[in-house]
Parts: sequence; C-alpha cells; structure tokens
Amino acid sequence: MRLTVLEHGHRRPARLFIRLAERISRHRMDAVVLTALHRPEFFGRPFTDLVSAVLRGPSFWTAGEREYMAMVVSRLNDCPYCLRAHTETTRLESRGEVDPDDPSRMRPELAAVLRLLEKVTTAPDSVTPADVAPVRSAGVPDDAIVDALHVGLIFDTVNRMANAFDWTWDSEDHPRAAAVAIHRLHYRLPGFVLR
Repeated sequence: MRLTVLEHGHRRPARLFIRLAERISRHRMDAVVLTALHRPEFFGRPFTDLVSAVLRGPSFWTAGEREYMAMVVSRLNDCPYCLRAHTETTRLESRGEVDPDDPSRMRPELAAVLRLLEKVTTAPDSVTPADVAPVRSAGVPDDAIVDALHVGLIFDTVNRMANAFDWTWDSEDHPRAAAVAIHRLHYRLPGFVLR
C-alpha cells in the first residue's frame, strides 16, 4: 500500500532538499529517504544515525562486506527494492573482498556470519548459542558478530517497510544512482532536513 503522505507530507526544509536532490539526480527521491524525512524526530534522525554507524562506522567488516550482508538479508526477505540498491552499493563499496555475482569470493569469516544471518532472518525462533559457535570458530570476534546482527536488524526492518509500502524504482538506472548517493554520503543526510 503506497502512502501518499510520504510523497507530499514533508516540512519545508525537507521539501526544498527533495526538490534540489531530484533536480540534480534526475530521479525521484529514494523512498527510504522520503520516509526518514517525513517525521525526522520520530523515525528519521534515530534511524539514519543507526544506519550510518552500523554500515559505515568502525567495524571488523569492510563497508563492502556490510553491504553484501544487506544484499543477502534483502534477498532472504524477498525485497527486490533493497536487493537492487544494495547489490549496486556492494559493487561500489567492495574493494575486491566480495563480489555480488560470485559468492565464493569472500573471506571465511563473512561466509560463517552469513549462515548465522540467514537463520536469524528466516527462522529467528530457532536460533541458539549453537548457531553462534561456528562463527566464533571461524575467527569472528563477538563485537563483529554483533555488528553483523545489527546489519540484519536494519534490513529486516527496512525490507518489511519496502514490501509493505510498495516501494519501487522509477527507472532501471535508479538503483545505481541511489548506490552512488549512498557511497558519497555514507548514509548521512544534511542536518537541516532532519530538524
């Protein structure tokens, strides 16, 4: 169900930012950003701060690996909107450590944590400490396991929003443009639009 309020219910600073960004990019504003800007004090600011910290903050995982996790979780949740964007973002952020088209090209630590993310995403009620043990055995420190679970949390949430609100791309090249914006902005929006 598409919510028209997410298209037209923004405050003046956000409306100006949206118009400017759409004019520069020649694409409709990304639905995630439109949602974050709708009620920034309730959802937008806390959400974008979390996303920026989890996906671009200091971590055992590279930005490309975290984008790959986002891509995998989006695939598991059957979310074509996020899958397309984060496949492209993985391509941009990866420095050869992962390849969206070749799952065999990743370090063993990432392969181990992906199995945990798959179970957390598809069968969360059945997750036990035994599911974490192989990840630790692969050499993944506990804080890196938590980081991966945070990526899963974000995309389990956003995938459901994307599917529920029927988010779509307005053109075939729009996911690539969104990935370029993510790459340049590191998931940060200008402070004045989040007031």
